[in-house]
Amino acid sequence: MSHELQINSLKLSLSRYPKQAASDLQAWNAADELMLNFAFEQTSVPQQILIMNDEFGALACALLAHPQFANSQIHWLSDSFIAQQALAENLQANNLHANERLQRLSSTDSLPACELVLMRQPKSLNYLEYQLIALQQILSADSLFACGVMLKNLPKSVFSLFEKHLGKVTTSLAKKKARLLFGHYQGIHSANPYPKQWKVAEHQFSLNDHANVFCFGKLDIGSRFLLDNFPQGDFNQVVDLGCGNGLLGLQALKHYPNAQVSFCDESAMALASAKNNVALNFPERINDCSFNHDNALQHQADGSADLVLCNPPFHQQNTISSHIALQMFRDAKRCLRSNGRLIVVANRHLGYHPLLKSYFGGYKLLASNSKFVILSCTKR
Repeated sequence: MSHELQINSLKLSLSRYPKQAASDLQAWNAADELMLNFAFEQTSVPQQILIMNDEFGALACALLAHPQFANSQIHWLSDSFIAQQALAENLQANNLHANERLQRLSSTDSLPACELVLMRQPKSLNYLEYQLIALQQILSADSLFACGVMLKNLPKSVFSLFEKHLGKVTTSLAKKKARLLFGHYQGIHSANPYPKQWKVAEHQFSLNDHANVFCFGKLDIGSRFLLDNFPQGDFNQVVDLGCGNGLLGLQALKHYPNAQVSFCDESAMALASAKNNVALNFPERINDCSFNHDNALQHQADGSADLVLCNPPFHQQNTISSHIALQMFRDAKRCLRSNGRLIVVANRHLGYHPLLKSYFGGYKLLASNSKFVILSCTKR
């Protein structure tokens, strides 16, 4: 469902991705509006602009549509496949032909020198720190840097990170429960602690996590439970769906010596971490693996998998939502071969049992404890 953004004489029709019927969730928030107004107020038009973590492309669309920035080069950096798809759809919906004016960057790319940086605060504080350290390479005392934040998602540690890695931070007045943090770079050069190396000793894995990986540098307790209760069998085509750092896929490589393993995630840093971790733990199996930047299994072929392993998220950035898990379950059924299995580990309170039963006609409880269940569904 699209909504109309009206700001500074602009009118844009913007949608979240994937679209949800009758949803009242917009593709931008009040922090985005503050960042856009800050950009529009500049009397000297920046020739190079960097946009970071634009969740659904609202910032890029607004700057591309505004005549003030007709000659500006816009660099748009995102870790998210979903954000990339949202940007493409919103550009098309508003007849914005970016051509050479818009350069898309991944989260692991080097940053270009820019006079104006607009950052939407990422959910992960590790990723925020990583980006602040990366910005040290391009900021000067004269740079304009505004980070848009919603007050409900603004811990005090954000100010500490700005001060540690930039040297000074000031703020705008709060408006509609949002404000801007202005970073004033003072020549600091920080050691980069990312990626982080650590071990899962009980399963003999060495791991190397990039900053924006889920459960960075530690073992998620749901994943631990599935590692300890891993499905037995002989599987040839395995999918680690929402792979994060690839831990479930690594366990599949250990348990199924003949398997081809597909690591799928919407985070570019997750996939880079998974690839790192296969190379660290099973270098001889790297050619048995693929790494797919995707929205669930949107681009996975029908009937192509024997086993799908899934520890589904129930957040999209800071928004609690079940639609990601539902799409994962639907996609898994489509991609499984006859008699293929979906294995889901999830918090007990999420109650996925009836959903899985409606998709697959039933499920088996493989294991449970006080917090988690492991459910197995077979495609008939």
